[in-house]
Amino acid sequence: MDPFTIAVLVTAGLLAGFLNTLAGGGSVLTIPALEYATGSPGLANATNRVALLLQNIVAVRAFQKGGALPKGIAVRCAIPAVFGGILGAWIATVLPPQAMRTALAVAVVLVALTTVLRTPKTPRLGARGAHVAFFFVGIYMGFLQAGAGFALLACLVGGLSLDLVRANAAKVFIVLVTTVGALFVFGLKGQVRLLPGLVCAAGNMTGAFLGTRVALVKGAAWIRPVIVLAAIIAVVKLLAFPSG
Repeated sequence: MDPFTIAVLVTAGLLAGFLNTLAGGGSVLTIPALEYATGSPGLANATNRVALLLQNIVAVRAFQKGGALPKGIAVRCAIPAVFGGILGAWIATVLPPQAMRTALAVAVVLVALTTVLRTPKTPRLGARGAHVAFFFVGIYMGFLQAGAGFALLACLVGGLSLDLVRANAAKVFIVLVTTVGALFVFGLKGQVRLLPGLVCAAGNMTGAFLGTRVALVKGAAWIRPVIVLAAIIAVVKLLAFPSG
């Protein structure tokens, strides 16, 4: 792997880890970077889970040490998300490359619209509604992941009434365990490229550590601007630097 590719992967991972920990949307940076390194959007989508796994291990540990992780809620929400994630990952393994590129482009637009435009408030979720909601978000996480953090925050903040700091802590835990299941499916299909994933993960982990520091020290007031920043980066990436 040449130095330029390493620099691209680490830089994309650093930005993505920071954005993912505080909001979401970081995968719209790492997937194109990994596509450059692997030559395939399908391989990039699968390999991205290596970086996400290590990123969220760092983030969960930091939130846990900071006393912000609502363990009970996080575990209950993660269970249906894991099953959805396995299904979503399987769907991703059977799609042709052009379909994955189209799906990524659509995801980026939806990420931007969801965060920039005024969206309806998420209704209060009961136990059954939460299981259904996190199962379907899990399907998307397994399938593509890009922007899933925004959907998780909508469910955790609007649906379950968590504040943004505790919601972000629960979010990274849910993403972590869902990524384990998805990565297992992608690994069985031979779609994971370990070296690019680990290089990208070095940036993701650093960004995740910085993101948790900001969340724990600065609180919710600093999280909302980062959500908007994530949307702006997603739009710029889509319009100025389209993949494929």
